[in-house]
Amino acid sequence: MRTQFGLWTSRAWGFLVDALAYSRHVMMALGSGRTHLEALPMPDEPLLSWSVYLADAPAKWLGTVEAPTAEEAVKIGAEKFGHDAKRLMAVRRR
Repeated sequence: MRTQFGLWTSRAWGFLVDALAYSRHVMMALGSGRTHLEALPMPDEPLLSWSVYLADAPAKWLGTVEAPTAEEAVKIGAEKFGHDAKRLMAVRRR
């Protein structure tokens, strides 16, 4: 019969073995100059999600676009949905 202490130590030993294997993997990756921990390059302006509406009474939702600013979202929405940019408005999605 296994005791509670024996069960705990066997689980801790398994965690230790996993941690050592991971640290060896990281050290080998650091030595090669490539790691999975490197950050991806960030764009100058992050792309935000915008809802594009046809600005009539009542406003009609056309869809969503990705753009850094509302003005860019309206331009992209005009091309994507085939409406005049003067008749569109963009609202940032949360």
